[in-house]
Amino acid sequence: MARCSFSALFVVLFAGFCVAQSRDHVEIFGGYSYMNPDFTATASSGVSGWDVSAAVNVVRHAGIVADFSGFSPTGAACTCGAAFAGFHTFLGGPQASISIGKIKPFARFLIGATTGSLTHADSQFGGDFSHITYGAGGGVDFGLDRWFAVRGQADWLHVGSAGNVARLSAGLVFRF
Repeated sequence: MARCSFSALFVVLFAGFCVAQSRDHVEIFGGYSYMNPDFTATASSGVSGWDVSAAVNVVRHAGIVADFSGFSPTGAACTCGAAFAGFHTFLGGPQASISIGKIKPFARFLIGATTGSLTHADSQFGGDFSHITYGAGGGVDFGLDRWFAVRGQADWLHVGSAGNVARLSAGLVFRF
């Protein structure tokens, strides 16, 4: 029994060392994001925000990604008077990638939800909303060194009754 336990412990430790030696097992991305104006109809041109994601490679070229973004089309770009809009996406799904030198293209499928609130000046319209969201996208990472990369990505998202939107993001990736 002790010999079997020792063997199982050895296999678990060996597998842990192998994962520790693998490159790019976990990636964290953060950056600027831009979404087209058809989503909220409160901004004369697209809306700016942020995008954060984390990916874990389960096998060498495939993994799971969780993606979160937020937008508030208010301020100078807002032509809606006293209106306020804010929304967030919470998405996840599979992601495939391959490294070609310093270049790492990836593709992914995302599904989740978009939630937010919209308040108009006349208070007759607006309120909170939540939509099932799904889509696909991809991008390219350009490696700066072992730990950091610059990313550009584009996602097509279908946001419930609001329709289709394009989301473009750019920022930094931390790999470990």
